[in-house]
Amino acid sequence: MSLNGKTTASTTTATVIKNTRPFFPDIELQAFIDNYRLPGEYNEAPLVYELAGAMRHVNEELTDFVLILQSVIVAETLAAFDTELVDVYKAAVMHWARSGLIKYFETINRKAAAEIQGERNEIIVTEWKGEAQSCIDMLSKRILDVAAENGALPEKRRQFADGFRASII
Repeated sequence: MSLNGKTTASTTTATVIKNTRPFFPDIELQAFIDNYRLPGEYNEAPLVYELAGAMRHVNEELTDFVLILQSVIVAETLAAFDTELVDVYKAAVMHWARSGLIKYFETINRKAAAEIQGERNEIIVTEWKGEAQSCIDMLSKRILDVAAENGALPEKRRQFADGFRASII
């Protein structure tokens, strides 16, 4: 990936990744390319594949929380529930997808950069997945807070640990 912030080609696409869960928003491929300044050497197929996989992962992480929320309030979409959380959701998906793209980087024609990044691959992937998990935590906390305020959870429940994820440790 272009860690220097420069893209090597101006790529534009109108592809939109449709979300399989209607509660969550669709994601535009062009926003992913622009936000993370992905190099022009990437074909569209791996980008779409990684975004769709990341979307499935984030949806799976949040589905139980959304069902709890929807049991007490009418919330057809994330945007209708809280518009600020739409960007957090998209960031979670894009961070997770970005961590999946690192495996394609070594096949691009930047051998020296690929060798350096290949050595740091695991560190980078862990960091990006950690960022995605932080966004997922933020979403789940907000959803649970609103669900609790509306009586979906017992009064004397344990509070969630702020940011602690056993899977990251």
